[in-house]
Amino acid sequence: MKKIVLLSVVLFLLPAVSKGEKNPIKLRTSFNPGYLRIVLEGADEIIAKTIVNQKGQNIVVTFPGPDFQIQTEKGTVVYKKINNSVTFSPGDFRGLKVFSLQNPGRLVLDVFQGEKKGEKNKDGLNNSPAGAGLKPAPAAKTKTLVIDPGHGGFERGIVRGDNAEKSVVLDIAGRLRALAEKGAFESSLTRNGDLFMTRSERIKYANGSAADIFISLHVGNHKDIVIYIPVITETVPDAARPYLYNKGQDEYLKKTVDLLNAEKDALTEEFGSDMVTVRPLPYSILSHVEAAALMIELPSFDTYYSEDFKTKTASALYKGLYLYEESYTK
Repeated sequence: MKKIVLLSVVLFLLPAVSKGEKNPIKLRTSFNPGYLRIVLEGADEIIAKTIVNQKGQNIVVTFPGPDFQIQTEKGTVVYKKINNSVTFSPGDFRGLKVFSLQNPGRLVLDVFQGEKKGEKNKDGLNNSPAGAGLKPAPAAKTKTLVIDPGHGGFERGIVRGDNAEKSVVLDIAGRLRALAEKGAFESSLTRNGDLFMTRSERIKYANGSAADIFISLHVGNHKDIVIYIPVITETVPDAARPYLYNKGQDEYLKKTVDLLNAEKDALTEEFGSDMVTVRPLPYSILSHVEAAALMIELPSFDTYYSEDFKTKTASALYKGLYLYEESYTK
């Protein structure tokens, strides 16, 4: 009988215990050239069900329930929590871009700001614990991105029906560039039109642009996405290294590996783990580029390259750039 009474007490107390639990939502913000980035990090199942709405110059983030707690990690932004929603008031802004990431779950809000008018905060809005109003956090370093659409001119690449590799990768490169320029990247293409470029011209363009990141896009003869990483096949004496015209990947391989991991995670999240493969690529354009450098071969033309697929691909590649950027700005 005593055991039954004890069990009843425990069962009675369980709801009260679970009601007292709070799901932590980590908040960090950073000021970048032209935009404010707000990142909310929490459990995947919570972030996946979160809804973002813009109401005037406020941003309302609605969570699936009120059982969460904001934990400020970095930066400052004005916000107010009511029940299951958080309202951010970043001041005047002209645009908002939202995307989510998994493992861990992250909701990313890029707030593109206009001119600051010095308006005071509205009454009733609380400041985050780090301080009052908007205080600029250390800005992420603007990175120079060079996107290399493969082939061009008389070199058409793989052709299937109405699809030519040179045209498809130029299209996706343009979409990626547009996304990157809205973020913390200065970006350019090795070719902006249907032009033939030699391998050495592409290398010269990337290194002459002082690229931080170099991504070469191609279409392959396989069903998956293959990410190629450069391989250093030659060693140079330390005494001669400062005098080299082209230092290649020797000093950038760690960054290249970081970029590889970031793009692999983003593409796997978007297309599935069975759709992403990593392979080494010796004796290639990559080994001569003085930047974090990858070659990415997209699926064969057996895949339907619709407008949605090309947009989805560019967005996934941009997510990879974001993950790479975040690894250096946390």
